[in-house]
Amino acid sequence: MFYVKVLDTLAQRAGEVGGSPTNLHLSPKKGFKVNFIRVINVLCELSFFTDKKGNDITKKEVFKTFGAAINQDLSTFQNYLSTTKAAANSDMRSTLAIFEQMYAKQQEINQK
Repeated sequence: MFYVKVLDTLAQRAGEVGGSPTNLHLSPKKGFKVNFIRVINVLCELSFFTDKKGNDITKKEVFKTFGAAINQDLSTFQNYLSTTKAAANSDMRSTLAIFEQMYAKQQEINQK
């Protein structure tokens, strides 16, 4: 699965250097953190990630690993997802916007 290379590499890099594990940082632009969490959450729900042996892995572990890789504390990811769920009850467009942007970008990439 997707996990084998990506999460292993992220975890390895996160442990290599104290303080700032990687040079990779999530953009501070408004809304990027919640959108990143939305995307990772959907990938988790689709079972994209496993442990080294192919067993299920918790969302907590997935977010911890991605957080370490991007020098971001994602331990409160549930709070962002709760906010997303509340927003979805009133206006689903705001929660789907990132996926629509990703779809449009992939179409653009395919046309190159």
